[in-house]
Amino acid sequence: MKLPQTHYLEISAESGILILTINNPPNNYLSAEFFKDLHNCRELLLSPEVIVVIFTGKGKVFSKGVDIQGVSAQPNALDHSMVKFANQSFTFLSRLEKPVIAAINGPCFGGGLELALACHIRLCSEKARLGLPELSIGLIPGLGGIQRLIRVVGEGKALEMILLGDMISASRALDLNLVSRVFPKKDFFSKALIFVRTLISARKEAIEEVLKLAVLSRDANEEDNIIKAAESFTQLISNTGTQI
Repeated sequence: MKLPQTHYLEISAESGILILTINNPPNNYLSAEFFKDLHNCRELLLSPEVIVVIFTGKGKVFSKGVDIQGVSAQPNALDHSMVKFANQSFTFLSRLEKPVIAAINGPCFGGGLELALACHIRLCSEKARLGLPELSIGLIPGLGGIQRLIRVVGEGKALEMILLGDMISASRALDLNLVSRVFPKKDFFSKALIFVRTLISARKEAIEEVLKLAVLSRDANEEDNIIKAAESFTQLISNTGTQI
């Protein structure tokens, strides 16, 4: 299996399990370069040799999303074309016909949670916290977070999380069905791997069919609505300027 050259994604593969580790410590911010790396992994993600994909974060953090201070210094880094490109990458992940798992090993905020929401299943360390805090800086979730969070936890709870900017615990995320399983911090990733190996022990063709049908069950307008949210996000950034 040929692995692409990447800078902000650490790639490893074994026995059909592809592990993509966000490698921009300590906060594992999702930069424009990260999305280019993710795009360069498309052929690998589609490879028949890959049975399941796992996203996790380097060190103690899954991802704290976009580096807002960096955006303030370089406002063109998140223009409309870049945000659209990022959204296309997440939508691509959400439509893969193989399981995509977020192994949330630590803080998972903003774009980090939006990445996790683009995955089919979310596993969480007991010490992780999750949230979409964008409104606290005058923005909105711009990478599909509004639409996908509503689909996962329901409109009322999703709006509460987004409008209040709540940072919730792993146990609360489990109660809301935002995550599927919570594992102890110690040996978290090894426990996540056991879960994943069990998940893919079923017949491959049957797994693919379930995921195809899951996509069909989504709101037909979801992708259009995600793009509208991305447009609103970039508009708010341009109107706010360096005051972010």
